[in-house]
Amino acid sequence: MTGMQRTPRGTRLREDTGVKRAGLAVGLVLCVAVGFGAMRAWRQHAPAPDSRALWLLDLPTRPLEVRLSLGAADAHRPYAPPRSPDTLARPVPLGPLSALEEQGDGHGVAVSYLLHGDTEQALAHLARTAPSPDRDSDQAAALLLRGRHDEALTLLDATLEAAPDHAQARWNRAVLTRDLGLSLVAATTFEQLAAKAEPGWSEEARGQAQSLRDRLQSRAEAWKALRDAFLTRLRTPDAPLPVEASGRFPGLARERFYDVLRTSQDAARVRELLPLAKVLDHASGDTVLEATVQRVAALDFTRRAPLAREYAKLVLDEHPAPAELIERLRKEDSARDLLLEALLRTPGVARTQEELQALTRDVTDPWILSRVAQEGARLDDLAGQGAQAGDRLRAALSECRARKLPLRCVDLLTRLSQRATASNRLVEGEEAARAAWQEAAALGEWEREGAALVMLANATRFQVRIALSRAYLMETLARQPEDCLARTQAHRNLASLALMRFRPREARQELEDSLACGQTPGLQGAWILADLARLDPRPSDEARLRAELARVTPLRENAGRRVLATLIAGRFAVDRDWRAGQKELRRAIADAEPLLRSNADAKDARVVAYRTLAVSAGHAGAFREVLDVVAESLQVPLPDGCVLAAAVEDERTVTVARGHQGQLKGHYDASRTTPLRDDLSGLVPGELVDLLRDCPSVSVLAAPPLDSRSGILPPDLAWSYRVGTGAHGPPTASPPMHVVVSDVEPPATLRLARLPSSAEVDLEGAQRLLRLKGSQATPERVLEAMEQATDIDIHAHGVVDRALSDATVIALSPQQDGRYALTAEELRRRRFLGAPLVVLGACSAAHLPPLLHQTSSLPQAFVASGARAVFAATAEIPNDAGAFFRAVRERILSGTEPSQALRAERLDWHEKQPGMRWVDKVLLYQ
Repeated sequence: MTGMQRTPRGTRLREDTGVKRAGLAVGLVLCVAVGFGAMRAWRQHAPAPDSRALWLLDLPTRPLEVRLSLGAADAHRPYAPPRSPDTLARPVPLGPLSALEEQGDGHGVAVSYLLHGDTEQALAHLARTAPSPDRDSDQAAALLLRGRHDEALTLLDATLEAAPDHAQARWNRAVLTRDLGLSLVAATTFEQLAAKAEPGWSEEARGQAQSLRDRLQSRAEAWKALRDAFLTRLRTPDAPLPVEASGRFPGLARERFYDVLRTSQDAARVRELLPLAKVLDHASGDTVLEATVQRVAALDFTRRAPLAREYAKLVLDEHPAPAELIERLRKEDSARDLLLEALLRTPGVARTQEELQALTRDVTDPWILSRVAQEGARLDDLAGQGAQAGDRLRAALSECRARKLPLRCVDLLTRLSQRATASNRLVEGEEAARAAWQEAAALGEWEREGAALVMLANATRFQVRIALSRAYLMETLARQPEDCLARTQAHRNLASLALMRFRPREARQELEDSLACGQTPGLQGAWILADLARLDPRPSDEARLRAELARVTPLRENAGRRVLATLIAGRFAVDRDWRAGQKELRRAIADAEPLLRSNADAKDARVVAYRTLAVSAGHAGAFREVLDVVAESLQVPLPDGCVLAAAVEDERTVTVARGHQGQLKGHYDASRTTPLRDDLSGLVPGELVDLLRDCPSVSVLAAPPLDSRSGILPPDLAWSYRVGTGAHGPPTASPPMHVVVSDVEPPATLRLARLPSSAEVDLEGAQRLLRLKGSQATPERVLEAMEQATDIDIHAHGVVDRALSDATVIALSPQQDGRYALTAEELRRRRFLGAPLVVLGACSAAHLPPLLHQTSSLPQAFVASGARAVFAATAEIPNDAGAFFRAVRERILSGTEPSQALRAERLDWHEKQPGMRWVDKVLLYQ
């Protein structure tokens, strides 16, 4: 999916892949300098323009669809979009703008820039303005105009939570959700604004809402009318077939065609389907269905008719014993098609790949074969053959496109999204879900749109993009209020999001809503119940949870999902019987071990099980056990000397310090009500910090997600994160070789500022210096050179591209195949024989994009591949940071322990340049 793609509402949104997508995710500092001296000089020699020009009040129309919080800039006029994207904005009137600046009105300056189309300047000025709902709403408007929808929506949701009556923020949220294709969420928001009776704005909001609802309602009604017509035919065989309407929705009609065909109880009823078969064959360009009608009409209905009558109950979800029906169908040769479909409808009944192959040996219908391929992939997953399952689904997707069966393609995309998300390939999962949504909307397939929205919500939820995930789910509920399964899935996900926001009562209500129409909680619901049993307990929790876990069998769930079930049981038990719960959690860890290479659920289960073991030990006051558990989870031996161990899980935090003389002190807290910040300052209580003050250095054992954040200890202490080294043996004796990567030429589409060339003074004293510069600094050449290095310096930008890595990647020069990124995943596949000292002079090289359960950072990957120490920052660093890192290295080469070298240089910089706080964001991994 490259280039411009159409969303379900027709709005064009860019969905670049590879290099282009990475450009959208780059986190760079906006270094903006406004020449106010030049403005003042200009103002002294020219007449002052009318200040109305600041707010474009002289125009009959407004240039922006968003609303701005400054009263002078919020006068209603009709919106006139620019005639083309290249239309030049009017220049900002410099005289009045300078006057605003002299008055200290930074917000006014920002709004004027925004009105005149300069969003970059607007954001720079807003960043220097005091926080307020008005400031945040206008900041969100600027982010929206720059296409940064996630950030804008998060900011708008927070603004409206703090100030529910903020009209401008609500308007901007309506515009944003409409542009995302969330038409009913947008319509509802516009209707709320229409009720405010604001002159001009209310009328425009009412028109927007009506237009959005009308477009969606006509599509939904047409689809539902066809669905209901087929349901009527299933219940009443004399009811007419909707042949003409089927041409508009050939996917839904074909799906229902098979139901009507298989439930027909005589040859005459079967032949009545010929006109419909011809319409649907025309859509796919073959004669498969017409031939199918003729073949079924020729069967002996003496034995088939009673089975068809009973099969109809299965189709209508009214059969009391599907497994018994399947056993009878297995004994009747004239009902092989009924047996195949019954198996596809009842996944809880055992079947094998061989049985599916036998039932389709003579089948040529590509629709049926596509559904069987999807079921075969499910069986592959259950058998632990995930790679084979993915290959099978992708082959089926290619075949369905070739055979012109677009609805089957939508279903396969949805399934591919589900698998990718479950495997923590979250960008892939998001893209597949978005493609399914777009294609379902193009087909008018209302039900499939809702299913794709749930998959989109799931993929963004695991990326901790809470505002966007909630918006997708609210759209699902608005579109399908009568669909029990859709409501169940939406409310269940909303419950998970509420827990992520530390709102257990809200989560409880969402979970109850998810169960209101009789569906079971599912494994996700069981996980939520385990948390709610601690945070908002109900007497029914245990019975519900046990019943759901009992449904987790090899017929329904793969090995990784079964490990998750054991984990959930352990998390529920550990708060009631600590030792019994520990045994369950240990069992989950043991069961996960053989699956870690191939199963993301098993990896997640291991991470969470160790985390729960740590915080539950803290709750029990077993602080020595916390040290052992966290060290074990990181796969490192418990270090000698001073140690800090820390773990968090939801509202619970445990920290344990071991001092210079072996004294042990721990702290457990269960009162956290907000998500972790990127800076962990304050997480460790002062009394534990004081215990470590006399330590020459402190080894920090931090369970994910703490292990990629700054501030866990103060900058005046010498400390480093200890991380696992993998399975490598001791380093080989290597001659000194200093590898320096600089002057890289990353793809222009990333829009990265060019970094200054590393100064020669940075390399004084280096032996066997190998410089990789410019086009030589490609990922493969850099990796090869680093395998023999004893010192490594990388001067390059760090960027976030979820399609390439869960961690930050380093942007290098592209090689012939176009690959430009140095990723944590690639690093882990190499071994650095010289145990190098690594300096990552890349912006945010240690930063980790949010991921629900695990972390995989660049520094951790370097250490796992054999580096003895890695320096990296969690924030943007200046281009001249080389002097700081050079000084740290010199201290180490002179014999200073790395953490002490970092601390000493950091304190020197604080003394000489007090404002350089970025040095506190430099982390050390060993």
